[in-house]
Amino acid sequence: MLIDRLVLAFVESGWIDRRVISYAHRGGSYEAPSSTIGALEHARQVGASALELDVHSTADGVLICCHDDVVDTTTNGRGKVSKLTWDEISELNAGYWFIPSSKGSVARAGSEDDYIFRDPANVGKMTRLARVDEVLEGFPDRIINFDIKSTAPSVEPYEEKLAKLILDYEAQDRVIVSSFLDSAIWRLRQCNLGIFTAAAPGEISEFYFALASGTQSAIELAKHCPYVAFQIPRFHGEIELATEQFIKSAHASGKAVHAWTINDPAEMEMLIDLGVDGIMSDLPSVMVPVIKQRATHYLYMPN
Repeated sequence: MLIDRLVLAFVESGWIDRRVISYAHRGGSYEAPSSTIGALEHARQVGASALELDVHSTADGVLICCHDDVVDTTTNGRGKVSKLTWDEISELNAGYWFIPSSKGSVARAGSEDDYIFRDPANVGKMTRLARVDEVLEGFPDRIINFDIKSTAPSVEPYEEKLAKLILDYEAQDRVIVSSFLDSAIWRLRQCNLGIFTAAAPGEISEFYFALASGTQSAIELAKHCPYVAFQIPRFHGEIELATEQFIKSAHASGKAVHAWTINDPAEMEMLIDLGVDGIMSDLPSVMVPVIKQRATHYLYMPN
């Protein structure tokens, strides 16, 4: 059966043994322009063991790393990613609105001198959005989390294309795919059983409410589900998700827990002490030393 094969793939994955993973959120978007090759190289340089990136498809079917479905947020361009070609997007300056700061990755209140990547002398790796294939090829020594941001019916689905790229680069052992869209996760699982996924939002809710009925019922539920990790914020509104009960129950079911997006060192320490297996942060240079001081810092070792 499909589910049985998915669960078997999880059992062989070893994700729960990978801790503590340091994910550079959007490549570390408070320290370098979000989702650029330059940001990813900076994250690797400061020791982040993983890269977290959002995925969209261009009008001509190129999968790129970009958080929003429009280029307006971080570049000097305008328009939806799905309506622009890769050639058009590659010409945009993805560092246009970036001001180096620990308080935010994009600012629109600075003086012209604050926007250092508008200077033609600084145009380069920090000013072009990365393609998915570039990330897979250029960072073989890093765990990668791809977050699917759009899918049918709003855009032509690209889960199958993403799955093929992961397989083409033989990266399935070090890639985990997530999404805020349940349909995207299920479509990707149907594309290929060998690609690891995080729990979809509906699956996280199902586990959370199962805990209210008793820890054992939640454990049994998660044991038979095909995801390898829960990727959760500490709070969802007023609900605290990253609790000791949640984390211990997830571990008992063989699932890892990755917390997002954590930029405060004290909060990182607290979550590590609770037992999380990964932290996603916009500040990789802050996160990595905290993990090293508090726990074992996981580093992927290619075969």
